Amino acid sequence: MTNLTNNLVAFITVLICLLIQSCAVIPDKERALENIAPQQKLEIVGAKDALPPAKVDKALQKLSPDEQIRVALENHLKIEQSISDSHLFADNAFTLLFNGESTFSKMKELIGRAEKNIHLEYFTFEDVDLGGVTLKALLLEKLAKGVEVHVIYDAYGSQQTPPEFFETLKKAGAKITEFHPLKGASLSRFSQRDHRKILIVDGKVAIIGGVNLSKTYQSKGSFKTYKKETPNPLTDVVWRDMDVMVQGPILSDIQRTFLENWDPAQPLDQTHFFPKLSKQGNQFARVIATPVTKRKDTDSPYYLSVLSAIDNAEHRILINAAYFVPTKGQLQALIKAAQRGVHVEILVPSFTDSTLALLVQRSRYSQLLENHIDIYEMQGQVLHAKTISIDGVWSTVGSSNFDYRSAGINAEVDLVILGKEIAKALEDRFKEDMADAKKIELEEWKKRSLLDRIKQQSARIFEGFL
Repeated sequence: MTNLTNNLVAFITVLICLLIQSCAVIPDKERALENIAPQQKLEIVGAKDALPPAKVDKALQKLSPDEQIRVALENHLKIEQSISDSHLFADNAFTLLFNGESTFSKMKELIGRAEKNIHLEYFTFEDVDLGGVTLKALLLEKLAKGVEVHVIYDAYGSQQTPPEFFETLKKAGAKITEFHPLKGASLSRFSQRDHRKILIVDGKVAIIGGVNLSKTYQSKGSFKTYKKETPNPLTDVVWRDMDVMVQGPILSDIQRTFLENWDPAQPLDQTHFFPKLSKQGNQFARVIATPVTKRKDTDSPYYLSVLSAIDNAEHRILINAAYFVPTKGQLQALIKAAQRGVHVEILVPSFTDSTLALLVQRSRYSQLLENHIDIYEMQGQVLHAKTISIDGVWSTVGSSNFDYRSAGINAEVDLVILGKEIAKALEDRFKEDMADAKKIELEEWKKRSLLDRIKQQSARIFEGFL
């Protein structure tokens, strides 16, 4: 071989080795779930103490009038309890926040009311406009009044944010953790990112979900109003996303999740982090936090919980997938659900900031469509929401995508919410989004060009680190 060929082979070999090291390690679905013994007794913790068995049974009865759904749900919740190692809390209240504008408006309100401490943990951390005031200005104002501000930001996700932004906050008294700095990072450390989106105020109210502190949400454009052949998703298109405001006893677990990624070299006085929490509503929920360091199959609790929930679905599954790069286990679970008669609908983007993810997403259409799974591509906005609703009773809102990175690499946080109220709100929004979505039809999809087929299939080479 020529020197050029030798160099090319060496380069490709090194590249493959690097990719292998940075690929997600995904739990084997069958082995992982088989090794998890469902809890014999479902446990629910209220504002005061754990609910007695009779009240737990009564709570389950109220979740759905359909006995089949209740039996399947209880079976799943016992598995989820074993997987998650976290409490199922009663007495909570939740408010869904649609898109960045709603989230930023609520953040402005909550931060403005802060009396003791403000905790922020975000993948992308920029000085966003919260509605007449910037995030930096509001945080500086609270610092001046003696409110503690603690920030965790991901070094990769926030690499475009000027260092002066964080330095200004530090000088005013804020404590800041940079998650996995890029300089001098090993490949595995570089690959592992903090993908969480969390705001906690005074330990009493929180916002979590998919909305970053990113100026992309402040675009007033629309895919339809731009005549560019390829709009820029960072500036030209409205981003469709979802957060949830949380109040109630479950805040204690959200607070503990925030502290997981805090730099231990900067110890915090936690005196006011865990106030006594009272009943705020009648809804049940569980925090599932995925750690960044995974040592065994069960260290991917949200991934396995979703697989178990799909396996136990009885009637319908609705998924908003910002980045749809399904693992083998996720594909198998969805297809098996459809084969046993569950109606599966998936809303995905038609345009996004990750070309590779979009290609892999489309490479899976034929397999899904052939198994009678409905796929819709959102046309007018960039879909960034990560939500699931099953049987009108089990729902999730959080930071995890339907992809390899969320399953096996990133630190994530998701909220599982039980009950008709949130499930119906998610289903209603799903129906609204259908007005701005195109249904993918199998026969039409089979007519796509050979070049498109090649690009889509080739993109799967990289799916392990998407």
